[in-house]
Amino acid sequence: MELGFGMSVDPINILITALQELCKRIGHVVIELEDQGKDIMIEKESLCQFSGYVSEINMILQVLKANRVENSTESMATRSALRNLNSQLKQACEVIEKYKSGSRLWLLFNYRSMLKQMEQSAKGISETVSMLGMGNHDPTWSLKSKIEKLASNLRLLEFQSTPAMEATALKIEELMAQNGRNMEFRNKLLERIMAAVGATTNTLFVREELVLLRREKEMMEAQKKQAEALRLSQLIGEGSTSYSSVAITENANRQAIIVNSSRQLDLISSFKCPLSGKVMEDPVAILCGHSFERDAIRKHFDSGEKTCPVCEEEIMSLELTPNISLRSTIHEWKQRELDEKLQRAVPDINSDDPNRVSQALEDLKDLMEMPRYRAAVAEQGLVPKIVLSLKAGSRINMKAALKCLCYLVNHSEENKRAIVEAGAIHYIQKLFRKGEAQPDAVAILVELAEKEEFAEEIGNTNCIPFLVSLLENHNPDISQKAEKVVENLSSNTHFVIKMADAGYFQPFLVRFNQGPSETQARMATALVQMQLNEVKVKVFEHKQFVGALVRVLSSSTPAYRSACLQCIKKLSAYPTMAKYFLAEAATIPALLGLISFFSSDPQWRQVATEILTSLIEPSQLSEFEANPNLQELQSHHNIGVFLHFVTIEASTPETKTQFLRLLRAIGNKSVVARGVIRTDKDAITHLFSSLNSSHPDVIRQTLKLIYCIAEEHPDGIPLPPLPAKEMAINALVMIFTHSPEVEDRSIAAGIMSRLPLEDTTVDDILCQSEALKAIREVICTEDGMHFAPTPIELLQENALAALLRFAEPNKPKLRKQLSDLELYPSLVQVLTSGSSCAKQRTATVLARLSQPTVESATDTDVVRGAADKKSLKPLMFLASLLPMSSRCCNSASLSSWGSPCSVHGSACSSRQTFCLVKSDAVRPLVQTLSEKDAAEAALLALETLLKDQTTLSSAASTIAESQGVAAILDVLEKGTLPAKEKALDLFQILYQHTNLSQQQFRRSERILIQLLDDEALKKKAALVLSDMDIISKQSSFF
Repeated sequence: MELGFGMSVDPINILITALQELCKRIGHVVIELEDQGKDIMIEKESLCQFSGYVSEINMILQVLKANRVENSTESMATRSALRNLNSQLKQACEVIEKYKSGSRLWLLFNYRSMLKQMEQSAKGISETVSMLGMGNHDPTWSLKSKIEKLASNLRLLEFQSTPAMEATALKIEELMAQNGRNMEFRNKLLERIMAAVGATTNTLFVREELVLLRREKEMMEAQKKQAEALRLSQLIGEGSTSYSSVAITENANRQAIIVNSSRQLDLISSFKCPLSGKVMEDPVAILCGHSFERDAIRKHFDSGEKTCPVCEEEIMSLELTPNISLRSTIHEWKQRELDEKLQRAVPDINSDDPNRVSQALEDLKDLMEMPRYRAAVAEQGLVPKIVLSLKAGSRINMKAALKCLCYLVNHSEENKRAIVEAGAIHYIQKLFRKGEAQPDAVAILVELAEKEEFAEEIGNTNCIPFLVSLLENHNPDISQKAEKVVENLSSNTHFVIKMADAGYFQPFLVRFNQGPSETQARMATALVQMQLNEVKVKVFEHKQFVGALVRVLSSSTPAYRSACLQCIKKLSAYPTMAKYFLAEAATIPALLGLISFFSSDPQWRQVATEILTSLIEPSQLSEFEANPNLQELQSHHNIGVFLHFVTIEASTPETKTQFLRLLRAIGNKSVVARGVIRTDKDAITHLFSSLNSSHPDVIRQTLKLIYCIAEEHPDGIPLPPLPAKEMAINALVMIFTHSPEVEDRSIAAGIMSRLPLEDTTVDDILCQSEALKAIREVICTEDGMHFAPTPIELLQENALAALLRFAEPNKPKLRKQLSDLELYPSLVQVLTSGSSCAKQRTATVLARLSQPTVESATDTDVVRGAADKKSLKPLMFLASLLPMSSRCCNSASLSSWGSPCSVHGSACSSRQTFCLVKSDAVRPLVQTLSEKDAAEAALLALETLLKDQTTLSSAASTIAESQGVAAILDVLEKGTLPAKEKALDLFQILYQHTNLSQQQFRRSERILIQLLDDEALKKKAALVLSDMDIISKQSSFF
């Protein structure tokens, strides 16, 4: 057995699914009935109740499906109930479907039968639903009570017709009994029928109903239902009568129009030129009396013809006489036609028929090309209707309506007001939003914007963003009109701000430059809120705008100053704008005034400092030196003011941070400024005390400023006197060993590398600290340093710079401490994997370590004792910050340290003595020669091997065996001038104490000859070439 929708009975779940679809279908059909208005014959409440009960059945089916009943002992009873339910729901659905699809007139005569069928279906469904409840014997089943209640509701459900329908049905039966004898009564009754089925008496409705009735009659005849077919025939007959009576007036009007049209056609034919076939504009008569269009008959005669084109009479004279009477008649006829067209358009534009409205708009558009009809249309009160057609009309109607409004808006001020009051601006804005940018729409706004009150309406209707976008429209007509509207709106500051917010800044600039301070402050506030980028900000790169903005900083009104200050802050963040502010002579004095004036608002001072910093940081050194106002920043007075706000306790951490940034920005550009800060002892003391601040930003900016003032200064970092000196160095070491920020540790290491080299107090403090152990941990940290510099790389580079102090030959205490750490293998490893800068500093450290030093036993004991007493906790903390695996030297790496050296023998067997050969540093140093920035330092380190004449030959051989000759030749060919000078010295020694291969000899000869062209190197190169017997010692190079 098959169910609806082609579903099989088994299994139960498939059956339930089909039933659920039926339930949904019934619900949809009821909703469609309501939408079509066909629920007017049956009380809506009964249909809605039935639909609701069917929805409850759907819920019950869902539960049955979830409970998986097919394997239960009651599944046979359940399956039987579901089959019955399927059949009954299908029957109910068919009844409702028929009710929905049938003609309204047919339904009038069949609604009682349908009501009865629906009640029977409801009762049958009720019994089946009860069986579903009985089929499940589980007393705990929660839906049992619901099923019983649902079955009861369905059983008691009654379907009733509306009272109006009952009364109309009785009248229809009476009509059928009269069998058409009372025409007037039947017409009235048909009117009542139309009202009862929710329709009006019009030919279109009756015609559609007759089509449906005929189709249903044919179905009845095909099914041999003669009684039903006969009744439908009667209905068709009555409907046809109704159709005839309803249409009679329309037919009469149509016939009148046809007769009138026939007369019009006869009249028009007499107005047409026999030659051109067009209504004549300038009729002229010829000698025979016939009239033609002047140009047409003239061409006829010019072609050589001498006869009349109509009567073919030969014309003795070709003179053309104006037919003034005919011209006047044609003109009157045309005018009458236009007047009649207007009279037809007036009711049509108010019609509900879209076609009539569309035609009316087209007619009005044509008529209003003539000014007299623009006034007539306005007098008829058609403006609101034309505007309304923009709302829901078709695209064609929209274009016609816009053209009509274009004519009207150009005609009078009264029309403009009517157009605005009817909401035309709002509808035009909606057209813009949809992308319908019609030239006529923009033209309407052009005319309206000429009057201030209408311009206000345009600006307040959010048209401005769309107008701005139309400025770039590919259609020049649209873009030019949009520009005109924008120009008319530009007298309003609020609208100008809207334009700028939409990306059009030209009116904003003009308004700002010409406006009073109040307007400028308002516009500056708006500019701060706008979304800018590097492209948009270019429009503000104007000297006049920048000057006007800066001048407001001198306003006596605090609110104006504050607004413009915030605006300058936003714009100065862009480098190109920063240059314009720097070029404005009043900028820096105005900002300095806000900073130096101690009664200024602290917030203004903060912002002014930020602006100054943003102006200085991106500027080039040449710009700084060429700008007198920037030069003023480095004066003792101004630097003192900036330092004051860093040192006073009243300053907030944010203020201190900002002034530290400003001082560093000035210091990076000015040697004078750095000198002023260095010589201010109180400021130096306070700066180092700030390293103990609890605010990370203050600490970082202080570190950067201290690092900055030591740049390129031979005395390094200026330190406060004791005991503040000790506190300062300990603070640096604490940051280096404990700070969680790699950048802070890196800067601290950089500062430590610039501490005064000859200050022995610094050496003593560093000996007592954990600085060297912290340096060791940083250097020993594995890190793949093969890419762009990273914070860890920079930290290692600065740590190596700090290590240089410990490698100094004249600092035995520090050097002894370094040797005790056995750091040499790690340093050698840096030559292989470090950055170029790290390699350069490592080579310098190794060069210094290779130089001998003298230390006393007392010094050794002091250093060792100090190391034993210090806690290892800071190093443990540092190790946690650098969690990568260590490459520090261990017992395995030092196991061969006691074996004899191939160059020095047993002279360097002590672990306190550093040897490049024993530490396997020679080959890495040779490889480092390929690093342009590190080559000179590597050469210096290798040169230390060649200082001792007793070991010179073996040392030279060791370098040569490590590919040193080729590497030195590379330096001579591509290196810097200082590196080449050192490389020449080393090459000469290697040549004298080793044997070059033939290939090496030829290459060195070529390179050395090239160096003869270098004024700084030619003498040394010639000396080596003479040793090689390539040139004579009597050569002119000597």
